[in-house]
Amino acid sequence: QAEKGSRMYSFISKYLRRPARAASKSEACPIIEEDRTVFMLDDSQHENGYGAAENLKKVGDADNSMGAMGIPAVCWYILIMEVCERLVFYTLNGTQEFFLEHVGLSLSRSGALNATMWTLCTVWAIGASWVADTLLGRYGTVLAAGAIYVVGVGLAALAAIPGRENVIVYFVGTLGLLPLATAGIKANISNLGADQYDTSTAEGRAAQEKFFSIFYFAINVGAGAAYGFFTTFATSGGFGVPRENGYAVTYLVMAACMMASVGIFYSGRNGYRIHCNKGESSLAWVIQHVTAAARAGSGQAMTLIAGMLLLIASVGLSVAGAFAGSSDIRQTLIVCICASVGMLGVVIPCNTPEWLDRSLANPSSDAEVSQMREVQTFLKLLPVLFTGTVAFSALYNCMQFWYQQQACQMNVMLRPPFMSSPIILSGSFFNLADCVAIIVMTPFVTGHINPRLEAMLGRPLGTGTKFFIGMGIACASVFLAASLEQVRRVADILPIESNCAPPGVQMSDISALWMTCPYFLMGLAEIYSQVTLIHHAYTSVHPTMRTLSSASFFFVQSVSSGLFAVETSALSAHIPNDLNDGNLEYGYWMNIILALLFGIAFMAVLK
Repeated sequence: QAEKGSRMYSFISKYLRRPARAASKSEACPIIEEDRTVFMLDDSQHENGYGAAENLKKVGDADNSMGAMGIPAVCWYILIMEVCERLVFYTLNGTQEFFLEHVGLSLSRSGALNATMWTLCTVWAIGASWVADTLLGRYGTVLAAGAIYVVGVGLAALAAIPGRENVIVYFVGTLGLLPLATAGIKANISNLGADQYDTSTAEGRAAQEKFFSIFYFAINVGAGAAYGFFTTFATSGGFGVPRENGYAVTYLVMAACMMASVGIFYSGRNGYRIHCNKGESSLAWVIQHVTAAARAGSGQAMTLIAGMLLLIASVGLSVAGAFAGSSDIRQTLIVCICASVGMLGVVIPCNTPEWLDRSLANPSSDAEVSQMREVQTFLKLLPVLFTGTVAFSALYNCMQFWYQQQACQMNVMLRPPFMSSPIILSGSFFNLADCVAIIVMTPFVTGHINPRLEAMLGRPLGTGTKFFIGMGIACASVFLAASLEQVRRVADILPIESNCAPPGVQMSDISALWMTCPYFLMGLAEIYSQVTLIHHAYTSVHPTMRTLSSASFFFVQSVSSGLFAVETSALSAHIPNDLNDGNLEYGYWMNIILALLFGIAFMAVLK
């Protein structure tokens, strides 16, 4: 069996065009005998850091020259992959609620399952970081995840064939395979892009920081296409495709798009700077040192372990509750208690992780001490990630899940002057305003607004300043959405059934175009808050921990979206199938309060 496993690993490594793993951490990356044009990262010079530009080994003549917008030429393969992946993801995510309502699930349960899809996509990121560190590397993990993506979307297309809809097959594709694939890509692809920069100079470091804004820009190009066309096409059909075939055709097109993007990403393999597999996981280092400190009697280490177990339990319970369709108040309280106590169990001990020194009572080498210090840099990041991500996600999740439901019960008809009949849009179409805000405003913010603010303040905008600018704008977005919902609920009811609300629900006589305002504001907030957190997660840890820090960012989002799924179930009485019979704004007010509380905690732990 060991021999078969070895052969399988050799086959996978060769297929993914990856070098074989070094025998030990102290050895340089071996190079397979191929005419390849790649950069290999050598972490034998440990003091320079795993992944440092000084440790690059060149094989051949890779083209890492700066191209358009100051981006290394090979980064465009990575960005194209990201654009297509986000196009596919947001198309499925933006139509999932409507499809589940179409096959008979209630609005609240469809919303909870939609939030669960986000939870699963982010919670698996920790596993994806382990695969990248120990088996396939970042490049190989992204490539393998892309292949899984194609299969998952293909199953969704089969499950949506009119007259043969199959919820089980749909769940296997969208809640089984798709989260695994998304996690594999999201936990690694932004770091893979950042790895292409030479950060040995100030110019290189500045260009790398700008890359994260460009990367977020690319995300929203894909999301914009999804929300601007494909979500409406899925619910309404068009271009000769009947409405009843909209979901199946849309998902089939998405599968083809993902397949093409995997091919494009693979074609750039000879130009990437690629990390050799470390042979051991950063996650394993963290577990090893924390458990060693706990065995040595550290109460903080024991608290951290208990906190992580409670967080995992909260995510598991929220996912189980969404599948079961449960709105039991006891389950809601249990999940909230597990999540709240679990976050405290992580944030408090990690805020001052000097207790980790107890994991090495008798260090045998400088390498062990160095490894422990690297783990400490990661633990110090966690309080910032937890408080900041939960604070912003409380507001962002309102947009991601509730704005489209609200828009669906507004007047979603659009009457272009060149058409004789109106177009009936999907509620998720208006998410396009969020994407447009990011695409249009990112260059303006980074090139004009931020420099002027820095000139006024006489100092660079720090992590905290940029984050709270975004939080203020996001709160304004949710407040505006809550106000619009109150106006919508008292408006006259049109005798026209909405095509994206549950069957039988009619539109209100207020234009859904008003929803572009809160969507646009949330997009502007993301430029400040989300990008700031992503960049902070990359730069504030030792290079050995970057894959794990990126994965942890998404894991925290899974906790947040899991809480949101539970909140949606708990508020089911106020968020019925017909929002005219409920009070959706209660959820908005609740999340604003939650965001402010975690924002205060973020301010306290940010150093």
